[in-house]
Amino acid sequence: MDIKFFSHLAEKNMDEITRVQAEIQTYKEKHSSLLREMDDLDKDKLSSEQLAGQIQDSVNKQKKKISENEEELDRKEQEHKKNVSSMKEKNQKLQQQIELMKESILDCERKTDNLKKICSSGMVKKMVFKGNVSNNMSSLSAKHQIKYPVNGGSALITFQKSSVAADIIYTKNHKVNVEECWVNVNAEAVELSVLDFLNMEMNLSPKKILVYNLPTGLEEEVIMDKLELFFGKSKNGGGEVDKREFLDDCKSAILTFIDKEVASQLVEKKSFHVPFGDSSHKVCVAPSLEGSLQDHKMRKLKCNRTVLITGIPDITDKDTLRDLLEIHFQKPSNGGGEVQELTYCPEGQYTVALFEDDEDVPMTE
Repeated sequence: MDIKFFSHLAEKNMDEITRVQAEIQTYKEKHSSLLREMDDLDKDKLSSEQLAGQIQDSVNKQKKKISENEEELDRKEQEHKKNVSSMKEKNQKLQQQIELMKESILDCERKTDNLKKICSSGMVKKMVFKGNVSNNMSSLSAKHQIKYPVNGGSALITFQKSSVAADIIYTKNHKVNVEECWVNVNAEAVELSVLDFLNMEMNLSPKKILVYNLPTGLEEEVIMDKLELFFGKSKNGGGEVDKREFLDDCKSAILTFIDKEVASQLVEKKSFHVPFGDSSHKVCVAPSLEGSLQDHKMRKLKCNRTVLITGIPDITDKDTLRDLLEIHFQKPSNGGGEVQELTYCPEGQYTVALFEDDEDVPMTE
């Protein structure tokens, strides 16, 4: 009985041990599963932390970008304010320029009215359009006539070709055969001072008139006396004459009156029959312009085709020496060419050469 009891107890213990062992195994498996879950949680936590870091980095970048955008907007706003301020200043300057332009236009209109008065006076020259055009309405065109002093022992030679003149000047020293002897002369460029810019203020004279279409064949004093006598009388619309001047180049006269109202009255009538001896002659009256020089500018120009020859000794008569010079400088073997003009001034003498615009070959600076 005791043996059976212990046997039964042993079996019961074995079952209990087996059950315990099974539970232990179950708990081991659960523990292993928990460990695996903890590893997964750690991994998820790390991944979450990394994701959180990435999100934080992205947030920081976005904040930085927003801050930069705000700074850029502020900068652009400041630039815009500066541009607006600059535009306002420019607008004010433009308004000032507009006012100046208006004043200039009024001045031009006044001058145009004055010119219309002159143009309508009847003093007309024959003119023709030859096809030349210009975009400049405010220029004054004039041909140059320049007096150039020629000292003794010098000559001015104008060649037909500018290239010949350039070669003669480049060679500089020349030997000229004069009656079986050689003469050393020097060639130089001719430099002239010409008017480059002229600014004149032109106004109608309130006291002066221009009288033209005067009779021919009478002496100047006779014409001026008759004009002063006629226009000095109030019945002819005139008044006391203060000054008188005869313009020989255009055969006209300028009369200056003491009373400024006289000139305007005579200009309005335009023409008068003035007695000259036994007959009368129709003269015309126009406004007289007064000009004052405001500004001018000169510039140096070298003649393309003219050469100055210096150091010419007076060893023979003037005509012979002139011919020998022309013969020498027109020979191509001497570097010369066709001579158009030659002026020679012997030693001990002095002459003045008149230079005019070269229509065919331009002058150079």
